Amino acid sequence: MADVLIRRGVAGLSSVSRSDVPGNYPYEAIRVAKLIRAAGLTLEFEDEKPDRNYLTHDAAEFWLPIIEFARDLGKEAVITTLVGLVSSYATMKISRRGDSSGEEVTAPSPVLHVEVTRQGDPTTKLVLDGPADSVLEAITRIERWGSEDERRQLPEG
Repeated sequence: MADVLIRRGVAGLSSVSRSDVPGNYPYEAIRVAKLIRAAGLTLEFEDEKPDRNYLTHDAAEFWLPIIEFARDLGKEAVITTLVGLVSSYATMKISRRGDSSGEEVTAPSPVLHVEVTRQGDPTTKLVLDGPADSVLEAITRIERWGSEDERRQLPEG
């Protein structure tokens, strides 16, 4: 069994069927798969290669594949993988066209749509939509959630 399963469908786009065969995947699934493998995790797609249909969208947003982490993968591995994945999209740069200096400028933070499930008891499902830096901040807060330091910072209820 793989550490990570990329499920058919597109995070943030309920209009893309999750039951059709061939399975619909966002084009970004290819890059995400490479990043997950580079993190040292094993990976499978819900559908075999001939049964995958990759969708592209002309937009300034990234619809990432729906990712499911294995039950026995520790929280640290899940968080580290998510942070690395989102960071890779958050730090994308564009070159200024028509500028003779060739200066590189940071593009506005891309909008990401992420849906992650972690198998276990109970199963945990996380859906995040927004600018990449905000998604990264949310993941970082989730990583600290439950720690003694983080609990001390919570407002009195």
